[in-house]
Amino acid sequence: MLFRTHEALSSREAPILRAVWVLILCALSVAAQQKHAHDHRVNESRPAQSPESVSVGRPGVIRVGYDEVSIPDVEVLDQNGQKKRFYTDLFKNRVVVVSFFFTSCTLMCPLQGQVLAKLRTALGEKLGNEVFFVSISKDPKIDTPRHLRLWARQFDVGTGWTLVTGTETVMSKLLWDLIGEEPGPQLHNAVLLIGNDRTGVWEDAAGLSSPDKLVEVIERVSVERVRRSGPP
Repeated sequence: MLFRTHEALSSREAPILRAVWVLILCALSVAAQQKHAHDHRVNESRPAQSPESVSVGRPGVIRVGYDEVSIPDVEVLDQNGQKKRFYTDLFKNRVVVVSFFFTSCTLMCPLQGQVLAKLRTALGEKLGNEVFFVSISKDPKIDTPRHLRLWARQFDVGTGWTLVTGTETVMSKLLWDLIGEEPGPQLHNAVLLIGNDRTGVWEDAAGLSSPDKLVEVIERVSVERVRRSGPP
C-alpha cells in the first residue's frame, strides 16, 4: 500500500518520512506565500501599495490585502485556564503576532514554535509591553488548557505570549471567521498575521521566516500613523 499508518512504519522509516513531510510542507508554505504575493501583483486594477502608503484599516478588523474580517470578541481560554475576551483582552489597541497550531502536530507547528521562540528572544522586553503573541489552537477537542501548558513548556512561552483554546462551538466560529477553516488537526500552512489594532494595519508573513524578517514586519505595522494612499 502507498499509505500506511504511523504505527506500521519501522523505526528506521518513521524519521525519514517525517523529514520528507517537513520538506514538503515547507515548500507548500513558501509556494502559498509566493502565490499570495503574485495574486496581488497581477491585479493591475488594484496596484500594490508600498509600506509608506499602506491603506489605514479600522480597529477591530484584520485586513490583509483586500480581504478583511472583524475580530470576534468571543470568550476563550488561555493556557492557564483563564477566561479571555478574544478581541477585548488579546487584540484591542495592541500590536499582535497571530499564529495557528495544534499541540499534537509533529511537523509544521513545532517548527513555527521554534521560530516564535527565536522571535521572542529578538524582541526582548518589547514582548509583553509593545508586542504580543496570540497562538490559536486548531484542535479544541484535544487542546485543553493543560495541553496548552505542556506545549508551552517546549518553547518557554511566557509573558506576552497567549495560547488560545475554547469550546468547539466557539473555536469553530473563530477559526472560520479568521481563516475559513473548520477545527481539527489538519495539515496547514504556517502563516502569521501581524497587525496593529490601533491603526488597523495588517500584514501576513511566512511562518518560517527568519526572526529578522519578522521584526521588520512588526516594525512596519507598529507605526502609530500611516500615510493614507491617495488624496486625503
